[in-house]
Amino acid sequence: MNKIYYVKNKIYSGVVKHTRFLPFHHSFSYKVSYFWFSLNNFKEYFLFKRNKFSFFSFFDNDHGQIEKKGAVEDFFQRKLRGIKGNFFKIKVLCLPRILNYSFNPISVFILYDKRETPSGVILEVNNTFKERHLYFSKVKKDQTNFIFDKNFYVSPFFEVKGLYNISLRIDEKKIFLYIKYIIDKKKVFEASYHGKSQNMNEINLLKFFFSISLQNIKVTSGIYIQALKLFFKGAKYINRPKISKTKFTVINERR
Repeated sequence: MNKIYYVKNKIYSGVVKHTRFLPFHHSFSYKVSYFWFSLNNFKEYFLFKRNKFSFFSFFDNDHGQIEKKGAVEDFFQRKLRGIKGNFFKIKVLCLPRILNYSFNPISVFILYDKRETPSGVILEVNNTFKERHLYFSKVKKDQTNFIFDKNFYVSPFFEVKGLYNISLRIDEKKIFLYIKYIIDKKKVFEASYHGKSQNMNEINLLKFFFSISLQNIKVTSGIYIQALKLFFKGAKYINRPKISKTKFTVINERR
């Protein structure tokens, strides 16, 4: 059965694919490696540290609330106060900083209960305008699919309307993330990530550094290159609405 398992620290290597269907077809893909690790019980490695410069690093101010500094777990605790649920342990899937540079189009935080069963999921989306939106949903038994309204300006070629249908599965060997964007009951865009795992240890971290040291720069530059291609294909530019730098939405799932 496909589930969101509580697995030990991993490095997932795979392919991101984006496809736009309307009003014209546009598709591209690229290789990328995501880190999966415990947040509130962070294990520090020689090559991977928290809030410190290293080959790889995780900085709290890359996630959670932009306007204030502090541990991202504390931000989640404040936002989830009053919401019933056993949110005991946190795992995160994200792109690490590499030599102090990072940009995360999407990060996924999974909240687990004391039995290491998923009890909540936070999908954190960043745009290139230094704005961030976090969507939170409780996780029902064996749930791997989440449907909710789009409330954030991500691409300058899509309005803030429609809904997302997101599927997520994580286990010891692989990860699958699929995002379907729907407007007026039509699929206009989809993105997916398929990755295979390797254990996170010092040897593998060193190997990955030599193979992915430029990946974050490629992710950022790729966004602008694809935006130019869309522009020259005739995509309509949508003005960005004014919002606070950080938004947090509790998902009311559609039935």
